[in-house]
Amino acid sequence: MTSNKGFWLAQIAGLTLFYLVAAYFAANGQTQHWTVYGAALLLAAHALELPLAWLRLRALNPQPLRLLVLTLLYGLLWWVPAQRGLFKVR
Repeated sequence: MTSNKGFWLAQIAGLTLFYLVAAYFAANGQTQHWTVYGAALLLAAHALELPLAWLRLRALNPQPLRLLVLTLLYGLLWWVPAQRGLFKVR
């Protein structure tokens, strides 16, 4: 299942939807909503994944900006399948 690109894309779509819901609440002044806190926590956790993602993908010569942005947004939902060759790193 985890070698299926569709599996990872579905997870990324779900996380994107979560971010959009959190952004909606934040834009409407509801910064105390749990989705806003959850999104902030996820972004912070994904920032901690940056060194690990770089180490895992270094042999594939990733584009630095792509690695930074996609790891911050999606974390291991992006770099694990990229390491397996399911997503582009360049």
